Amino acid sequence: MAELLTIKNLLIIVLCYLIGSFPTAYVFVKLKSNKDITKEGSGNVGTLNSFKVTQSKTIGITVLLIDLLKGLIPVYAMMFILNMAYPSIMFGACGLILGHNYPVWLKFKGGRGLAAGAGIFFAVNYFIVFGWCLVWLVIFAFKKKVLLSNTIATFCLPVYILLVNNFEWLVVNSGINEFSQTYFTVFSIVITIIILSKHLEVFKNLFQKKS
Repeated sequence: MAELLTIKNLLIIVLCYLIGSFPTAYVFVKLKSNKDITKEGSGNVGTLNSFKVTQSKTIGITVLLIDLLKGLIPVYAMMFILNMAYPSIMFGACGLILGHNYPVWLKFKGGRGLAAGAGIFFAVNYFIVFGWCLVWLVIFAFKKKVLLSNTIATFCLPVYILLVNNFEWLVVNSGINEFSQTYFTVFSIVITIIILSKHLEVFKNLFQKKS
């Protein structure tokens, strides 16, 4: 893996980090209500908190779509327009989610990566997104709590990746230059760890409330 850390791939990571770091929720909440979302509600710079702070479905949906496209469009462009090598694409994907979760402009206080991560996985392997949605729907049907459903579905991400690796018909985009299941697995796990890093506190708080 070390030989993949070329100057080109490092530049891709930096560029994608900058794209991912655009603070969508911060900008739209500021425009709508002149509030600093990092100091309001949960402090999370994402869809759910932007809706709670502004009480605007339009703002919530706008943030959701832009953050999703922020992950989807760059990865799709790298795969199918620029025809880049698979490792470079996945390095870029890691940069996108790092930028979203830890934007330098907000002192590294960003979102939890669900929308941006969904956009990334839609391009990389949409079955992972389907798996997440299925678990989310099951949990929500029983508990009726969005944050709890988000958290449990996200913690199950490694299971979706494992399933994709064990069923050949779940593998997509294998025609991409230098594609391999190893690259897919390693980089998907890295992306998952970055997303989960912003859910540990949520999971802890939910557990404490039940205790």
